[in-house]
Amino acid sequence: MMKLKEESKIELLSSKIKRKKYIMSAWKWFLFSTVCVPLLGLLMFWVLPKNLYYGNVLGGILGLAISQGFIGFWILGGYVLYCYGRSGTQTLNVFDDVFVFSYYSGSSSNCTTDTYYINNVNSYTIKKRSITIKGEFKRIQSGSNSSQKVAHWITIPRTFENEEVLIDFFDKHIVQK
Repeated sequence: MMKLKEESKIELLSSKIKRKKYIMSAWKWFLFSTVCVPLLGLLMFWVLPKNLYYGNVLGGILGLAISQGFIGFWILGGYVLYCYGRSGTQTLNVFDDVFVFSYYSGSSSNCTTDTYYINNVNSYTIKKRSITIKGEFKRIQSGSNSSQKVAHWITIPRTFENEEVLIDFFDKHIVQK
């Protein structure tokens, strides 16, 4: 563990409004691909005459649209759960010389906590839903699979109230090549 000065600590608090917006975009994709597209395919089977799609390419496309809902349910359902968990369990602390990002996943005996200690930043990208940071960071994983590694990039969901503090830290600690 690193020794950090508590008096210079700024904790970035999660915003309920930004978190809801972050999760709702995942829900929109989930509902579109698992409900709307298959219903549209079923509607087309019902509306179109049978000789138009029976044994044709159009029938294959409509069948694919219907079956896509089942496949999308598992893939996008997992993504929605990931967004719920990741955005709800993360903490950000900014110190004078280091930025600490941590989140946990799992529960009970399978719970693991990933903590990233960020001193120097090579670059960062601010996207609509997340901030991607590139550099070399110390990553400590605790829990059932404890390990210590070096990470080269991380993605942080944009669900915090005062992101300006974070951006200022990145600008101060960016490494010039």
